[in-house]
Amino acid sequence: MKAVMYHYVRPAGPGLPYFPYLSLADFERQLDIFGRDYGFVSRRAFLDWLEGAPAPEGVLLTFDDGLRDHIDYVLPALLRRDLFGLFYLCSAPLVEGVLLDVHKVHLILGRIGGPAALAWLERNSSEILPGAELRRQTHYAAQKADPATKLIKDIFNWRLTPEVRGPALDRLLRYAFSDSPPRVSDIYLGAAEARALVDAGMGVGPHGHRHLPASQLTPPEESFEIETSSRFVDEVLSTLGWGYCYPHGMFSQTSQDILEKAGCPFALAIGDGADIEGLIRNTPRYSLPRHNCSAFPSGQVSFELPPVHSAGMTSTGKELGIA
Repeated sequence: MKAVMYHYVRPAGPGLPYFPYLSLADFERQLDIFGRDYGFVSRRAFLDWLEGAPAPEGVLLTFDDGLRDHIDYVLPALLRRDLFGLFYLCSAPLVEGVLLDVHKVHLILGRIGGPAALAWLERNSSEILPGAELRRQTHYAAQKADPATKLIKDIFNWRLTPEVRGPALDRLLRYAFSDSPPRVSDIYLGAAEARALVDAGMGVGPHGHRHLPASQLTPPEESFEIETSSRFVDEVLSTLGWGYCYPHGMFSQTSQDILEKAGCPFALAIGDGADIEGLIRNTPRYSLPRHNCSAFPSGQVSFELPPVHSAGMTSTGKELGIA
């Protein structure tokens, strides 16, 4: 069973010239390729595996972050082909009506590009920028994005505390979107859309409250993130049985203990692109590996327009929304 991970899937749209996404046309082409080369894991086959059957052959489609793309574009594509997918949503946008920091970073970079965002920080928030030596140490070294884009993502996703990150990120977001600030409802599913996924036969599970990596959290904070999102999914959708998906693919022993205690049957990470094999009782069920869609034909990133200031910028999976 090949669990394949997606984030942004959409047609081209105005206003975000540097925003990396998987085009809807490429998504359809990739589904054609998967159907020809592997086949797909059905809802029934996946449930049988959870109940103790051997892992089925084929591709298990998974979609992270609870994005509006998933109801507007992904669901119709799956229904046309009678395919099953797992969708994982963060609860803060639905409960608190807020944009998540990780998506603010995507939007800023998509609107003005990495070099312009870095130039603004140098003029207005230089105190949060690392020194020259630290700039070369990045979580995004393997990506082919321009250095400024890597640095911006590294600063806001990994280096700053929420208390420091929040004000600087919000100021930069206001600068990037001075004419039309992004709305929560433009980015995320609402509760009704999440219910529509369930009613269509899809699996919907929790993906953390605020999409924060385990490495940045104390055990009590990690418990809050997991339990809050799991409680939301359980109370609003009654679908906790579809497992948990770790934000940024990161987890700790605390993560696994919390999920096991809550009765969550499994959790998806990122891993090294291995397949899920064998019986569920013999797998590391709270750290199941996934493949990134970009590892397969027709899985490469698109842009609204060629990025003028970042020639040659392409993407690995993290630029499709992992962080």
